Amino acid sequence: MSVFRAANNVNKPPHDPYVINRSHPDPVPDGPTERIDERTARRRRDRILWLAVFIAVCALATASIAGFAAWRAMNLSRLVATSMAAAAPVAAPRTTGFTVTYAQEPLRVQVGCSAVLFLDLDEPRANADEKVSDLRYDSRCGQDTPRLTLGPGAAAGAQVKDSDTDAEGCQQAIRTSPIGPGGSVEVRKGATLCVLTAAVPPSMSLVEITDVGTTGTAGMRATSWKVAG
Repeated sequence: MSVFRAANNVNKPPHDPYVINRSHPDPVPDGPTERIDERTARRRRDRILWLAVFIAVCALATASIAGFAAWRAMNLSRLVATSMAAAAPVAAPRTTGFTVTYAQEPLRVQVGCSAVLFLDLDEPRANADEKVSDLRYDSRCGQDTPRLTLGPGAAAGAQVKDSDTDAEGCQQAIRTSPIGPGGSVEVRKGATLCVLTAAVPPSMSLVEITDVGTTGTAGMRATSWKVAG
């Protein structure tokens, strides 16, 4: 009688005798690993870096705007200062004080043809001595217009247009448009001249021609100011 022995591993898969020839794919290697806390720290550093860059850019822009504003303000202040300086009235030059000695004193000149008469404006006096005279009157008797020239007692003189000129106006006219050496003023009605005398103390006189005759006569009126030292 034959006896059959049953296998104990009836449920196991059959043994593959060619297991050595079967190809087994290599397992997929794992990539580099990184801890979660390290990634969080790196992201935080990146955010801080970008924040610092943003703050630096903002600071640069603010500085540029502030610099431009300062430049505009400086130009504006310079423009305002220039405009104010241009609009400010120019201070008048300081003049010496004057005191009236006489006002609209009449003087009458009456001489013959081709005659000469001298006037002293410190008193005033017509037909004065030539050495102290401030004006010289030359009569031409119709051949030519009579002329007034500065006498030896005059320091300077100037012709002015306005008979209402004051002492300071006379001083300015003598400074800016004086009668030069050999110069003279035509004797005609309305002609006005200023004369600074050489007396001590000096005086400033305003002489106006009020009328002119046909035979060497002329009427004048004079105002004088004593020049304070």
